[in-house]
Amino acid sequence: MCTLTYLPLNNEYIFTSNRDEHDSRADTLFPVAKDINGMQVFFPQDPKAGGTWIASSNTKRIAILLNGAFEAHKHRPPYRKSRGIILLDSFNYSSLHDFSTQYDLLGIEPFTLVQFDSSNSNEILELKWDGVKSIVTPFPGDQAHIWSSTQLYSKEIRQKRQDWFSDLLNEELDASKLAHFHEFGDRMEKENNIVMDRGFGLRTISISQIVINKEKTKFNYRNLIKNTNEDHWIDHLHI
Repeated sequence: MCTLTYLPLNNEYIFTSNRDEHDSRADTLFPVAKDINGMQVFFPQDPKAGGTWIASSNTKRIAILLNGAFEAHKHRPPYRKSRGIILLDSFNYSSLHDFSTQYDLLGIEPFTLVQFDSSNSNEILELKWDGVKSIVTPFPGDQAHIWSSTQLYSKEIRQKRQDWFSDLLNEELDASKLAHFHEFGDRMEKENNIVMDRGFGLRTISISQIVINKEKTKFNYRNLIKNTNEDHWIDHLHI
């Protein structure tokens, strides 16, 4: 939930997400399926709260969570609800705009939620909630993007990662090369690398990749602590 890249490529849309967490939370179930608002939603389930940081539906809708909003915040528990549950709740709304205006976010820790719905349009929407206000920003779906958690990475480090990703875009890419970037990129010190390790158990514990095309979605989950790798294919519901 702390580094996310997006790449549109040859009628496919590739999302790759690194989850930076304490390694005690690596005992994740995958795939878990849940019926939400007429959709089947698939996700790796966090063992602590039952939520997730990344999910994809059979209606070609994707939602991905990052820690923090506009800038680093102070952790002030208790919070009313897990952000991983908030992500799943967002599938109950027809759009991220509706979710941002109709859902009660008071008492929720700051987050960034990125949503993509190729069944309606190829626009990416980003919702930032800072604990007081929420802002939804559109991004063009025909351009690559990178997000890094404001909670874990300073503005300077986020810019370095942006520059690094821009360099990568000069290469001939596919899903496997993006996955390699997310696992083996090592331009920076380990505290801020794409696969990071800050000691005391705080590290990148998994990499998830969703590749969506006209027919199917491929959902790959790689557990870096257990060294396991699983693929799940999602057949699209034609609506």
